[in-house]
Amino acid sequence: MQKNTKDQYGTVSKILHWGMAVLIISMLFCGLIMTDLSPSPFRWKVYMIHKSVGLVILFLIVSRLVWRFINIVPELPKSLPATHRNLAKLSPYILYAMMIVMVLSGYIMSDMGGYAISFFDIFTLPHLFSKNQSLSAIAAKTHGIAAYCFIVILTTHVFAAFYHHFVLKNEVLKRMLPSSSKKGI
Repeated sequence: MQKNTKDQYGTVSKILHWGMAVLIISMLFCGLIMTDLSPSPFRWKVYMIHKSVGLVILFLIVSRLVWRFINIVPELPKSLPATHRNLAKLSPYILYAMMIVMVLSGYIMSDMGGYAISFFDIFTLPHLFSKNQSLSAIAAKTHGIAAYCFIVILTTHVFAAFYHHFVLKNEVLKRMLPSSSKKGI
């Protein structure tokens, strides 16, 4: 597996980025529709899958952060203004923070609400907190608000990538595309 270089993201970074993108976008859509489902075995199955994928995402967040800290991050084009460079350096941390808020608030909401957190019906996580409906409700509100904030942040992230590609015509987007590679990498 290729590591990152000063010009390009490596294979592991790309797999983590695009895999997490698919999972997170799917989770956001699922979260928006699942609360409107009528109480039924199907609804509880959807919730179980939502929680399970949330746990997978937590594992991937940790993996991605470790990978990010043991690899170099490709350099930004020197032609970018300082404001753009600073925003580009800050944005991954905002995205990581939102991912962590989403997972933790979802976990706390379920655990303190007295609901089991099953991992794809393979095993159930032990309850870490006592049942507390008030704190569960706060976590639920946080989870919902964070989801909408996350949608805005992700949309901004996508538009920024397109702005780099179509307006600035630089390599920022290309270096994260699955098919992109430079000779010698």
